[in-house]
Amino acid sequence: MSESAGYYLNDDICSIKGIGSKKKEQLSAAGIETVGDLLDYYPVKYKDRRNIVRAMDARTDRDSLVCGKLIKVQLRPISGGRTITECTLRDDSCVFYAAFFNMPYLRKSIYTGEDYVLFGRMRLRNGARVWTNPEFSKTGGERDVRGILPVYRHSAGLTDNNLRKWIGDALENTELESDWIGSDITEERNLCSRGYAYRNIHFPESEHHYKAARYRLIYEKLLAYQLAIRINSAGLEESSADASVPEISMDPFYAGLPFELTEGQSKCVSEIMNDLSARRPMNRLVQGDVGCGKTAVAEAAMYRCAKCGLQSAMMAPTEILARQHYESISNDLKQHGITCGLLVSGMKASERRRVIDDAASGRTDVLIGTHALIQKDVAFRDLALVITDEQHRFGVAQRRTFVKKGKAVNVCVMSATPIPRTLAATVFGDMDFSIIRSMPKNRKKIITRALDPSTRERAYIDMGRELDNGGLAYVVAPSIENEDEEMLSVQKLYDEIKKRYPGHPAALLHGKLPAEEKSAIMEEFKCGKVHILVSTIVIEVGIDVPDATVMIIENSERFGLAQMHQLRGRVGRSSRQSYCYVINYSKSETAIARARAMAEISDGFEISEADYELRGPGDVMGTMQSGNAASDVLQLSRYTDILEKAIEDADKVMEQRRNGIFKTDAAYAYERVTEGTPQDNSNII
Repeated sequence: MSESAGYYLNDDICSIKGIGSKKKEQLSAAGIETVGDLLDYYPVKYKDRRNIVRAMDARTDRDSLVCGKLIKVQLRPISGGRTITECTLRDDSCVFYAAFFNMPYLRKSIYTGEDYVLFGRMRLRNGARVWTNPEFSKTGGERDVRGILPVYRHSAGLTDNNLRKWIGDALENTELESDWIGSDITEERNLCSRGYAYRNIHFPESEHHYKAARYRLIYEKLLAYQLAIRINSAGLEESSADASVPEISMDPFYAGLPFELTEGQSKCVSEIMNDLSARRPMNRLVQGDVGCGKTAVAEAAMYRCAKCGLQSAMMAPTEILARQHYESISNDLKQHGITCGLLVSGMKASERRRVIDDAASGRTDVLIGTHALIQKDVAFRDLALVITDEQHRFGVAQRRTFVKKGKAVNVCVMSATPIPRTLAATVFGDMDFSIIRSMPKNRKKIITRALDPSTRERAYIDMGRELDNGGLAYVVAPSIENEDEEMLSVQKLYDEIKKRYPGHPAALLHGKLPAEEKSAIMEEFKCGKVHILVSTIVIEVGIDVPDATVMIIENSERFGLAQMHQLRGRVGRSSRQSYCYVINYSKSETAIARARAMAEISDGFEISEADYELRGPGDVMGTMQSGNAASDVLQLSRYTDILEKAIEDADKVMEQRRNGIFKTDAAYAYERVTEGTPQDNSNII
């Protein structure tokens, strides 16, 4: 460790040189609050810059790495008050040039006679080989651009150079050799050290070093999660607090429903009612395909708690979904004298204070909201039930914080993202399971068609016909703005659709819009003032607009199969026939197979199995840092060989704990899983 500074993993990110308040805010947006978070911010890909080419062999259609001796430097002014620094270099093949615009300071930091490395795109100018604004460094210097360089997903204001510099500093000055995994396991599983893993996931010395680091990090995450669910399950068994809710007649609730519960809903409600009668806190995962009626099941549990003088809370992953739940649930329960409240970020201070006071005093029976519900100043008089909607959007840490707001809290997790049977018990091993397979009687199967650029027009002709017949339509693209030539953006689609359908109002929706504007757009779409909603995947989960009959998914190759099924679930929510068009622009076999699976499979559980088979281990390494342990582990569990070892070792560690042997720090693993900082990006390759 250098003498400049000694960091600890829990140190605030501002401890690192060069990170002030502005950069801290930008890092925080990516979920990076501490030095440990920064080290856990893995690259999304790498640039291999190990192979130097001769300047004469550099091509104009790709970036190249060249090395040469600097023989001349000239700084001269050009039009508009700008400057250009021209460097003349030579290698053993020819003389070549580097040009830097508006970088006059460069002249004072480079010296003729020394060797420099350049990386960038070469252009031919009057026969001369010129690199314009390349990455440039002294050969062997601190900023040498050679090697395997990490590329990170970063939010506005952050660059790869920023992150490389800060992470390099953290790696050099943080103690990383202590290990929470016992030596018996590290030796048996041939695991590299934590320090080795961190260094070689960020700056791998070779492919071999990278693979060893990746193996360690995958294994460590799976082991930590397996230990956490075992400790959590043991805690539930040993809990002394009585979580039972008195039994009451549910007949008034059933009588107030505008429909009969399906067989699947009835079975699920029965299982939840039995859980609520037990002293042991409920810890149940309810899986059901999109549109199967999970909300009615949640309302039954809320009704029982409210009629016994107890409170319930429901947390949704987005403000749009939270508001939707509030409208539907409060409307359904008000006939029974049950009061609901809504708490989301961005509320006026006076309104927020009123909502919090009502929850703390018990005037509110059911509080619905987003992550705002788990803030420190939110309290309940007698919280008995917590429901999280779409578990894959929440981390274990958030759920744990929520549960602490009551004495003995029952937990019910609702998920419309079916988990493959082969993984369910592994990923949610501390939970009981309910599955709703039956759908409401009036629902028609959504007709899905797989298209490509040559047949794309069909989707928009059919959409026009549905719009003219009174239907509403979603058009989904993977990005807000064009990231590359092969990908459509919502902005480009929005412009195209406004011209194509002048008689049908269109709106643009994406995650960067203010919350109030997003809610207003959704409300206008729901009531029919907007006919076409052009959107990113912000509408993926739970949005309920019965008149929507068309879903067009552009660039389907950019979406996972389960994700596309969720998007398809935004239509087909009434008795009207609905349609989904999946437009694939890729020629890869996997992308074509996904599109074909969407057209052939309508059942969400079958979709999840197909997704599992199609994606395979190679596609899932971008999930290790989403900040959601369950979602991360669900993806990483595709590495079945590593998962089996982690399960075996977790059982062994728990047995050691019971015998007073603490070689592996299981408590630290539990803390990592339950108290990690959420990071909303894809990381490890």
